[in-house]
Amino acid sequence: MGGNGPADFGAIPEVCGATDGLVRLRGALLIASTMPDYYGSIFAGATLRGRFRLADRTTLSIAADVFDYRYVNNGGLASHGVSAGPGTVTLQQAFALTAETEAAAYARALVPVDTARQGGVETGFELGGGLRMRAGARWIVDGGLALTAPLDIVGGQEHLRVEPVALAEAWLRLRPSAALCGGVNVRVNAAPTFELGTLVPRLGARVMVRRRWWTAFLIEVPVAGNDRTDVIAGLYLGYVP
Repeated sequence: MGGNGPADFGAIPEVCGATDGLVRLRGALLIASTMPDYYGSIFAGATLRGRFRLADRTTLSIAADVFDYRYVNNGGLASHGVSAGPGTVTLQQAFALTAETEAAAYARALVPVDTARQGGVETGFELGGGLRMRAGARWIVDGGLALTAPLDIVGGQEHLRVEPVALAEAWLRLRPSAALCGGVNVRVNAAPTFELGTLVPRLGARVMVRRRWWTAFLIEVPVAGNDRTDVIAGLYLGYVP
């Protein structure tokens, strides 16, 4: 599970990719009442993703933000708007290292289709990899590293950012149809200036609700970095044909 930006840009995919469909509903809240002027924001969005098997361990994933709503109140001046986009295209190759360990490498492109942007576009690429290991009968440890490079083009000027991302999680299988996870996600702004983007502990749960349907919940609470979001909540609904 992931989601750290437009569509799934910066979200390290599952190592064991399979043909499936996914709907993600996500919300974020910020209340900064201690600033010189009150500042608050609310975000709600919906993302659709489809993943298709090209070969035995090769998958192609297409995702897009089909609905985004943002409300911002800055010192009593409020603004809000609804938008759609952007999207991403991801190619992933998985590898079986041992009977208990799997790895994957992937490349992702950010598709510059975004109705919220006027007079500019955002595109970019991402390269990364993940690792998944079984630790006994009930535990799974996974995570990964990625290098994202979003590019903003405004008024003919190009502004490139380099942002490494790291994710580590541990999953506890309660029964064959249910599992809990805890972990941390880190994003660093490496260029043009170096600073911690966000440090986000996360808790989640995943449940198979029917033979081919599953749902998951994810709560993230940024604790450090220049991302001032107070809390992020995600609800996932997936289908495996």
